[in-house]
Amino acid sequence: TGRGYPDVSALGGTKTPYCVVSSGIFSGVAGTSASSPVVAGIFARLNGLRFAAGKPPMGFLNPLIYANPSAFQDVTTGKNGGGFRPKLGFNAVKGWDPATGWGTPN
Repeated sequence: TGRGYPDVSALGGTKTPYCVVSSGIFSGVAGTSASSPVVAGIFARLNGLRFAAGKPPMGFLNPLIYANPSAFQDVTTGKNGGGFRPKLGFNAVKGWDPATGWGTPN
């Protein structure tokens, strides 16, 4: 679709990186490569809880996300960067925004 905007967000870890182990070596990772697996893990955990309760998986998440914005902690400050052009990007504001989507899962 060419979409380039987030539906939800998570800490990117740029100030406090996520700790990972690869080949026995600890290191820190940050950015989308760190936060995307965090969000995926949260939804996988929720699906696991649903399965344990005899409920079906959530399936395609976008309708669920947009129908339940109160399930997310709204991020109202900050800005996503423009890469090598730091003046570009979007500001976080109240409600959905192109920097943080609906925010972080509660």
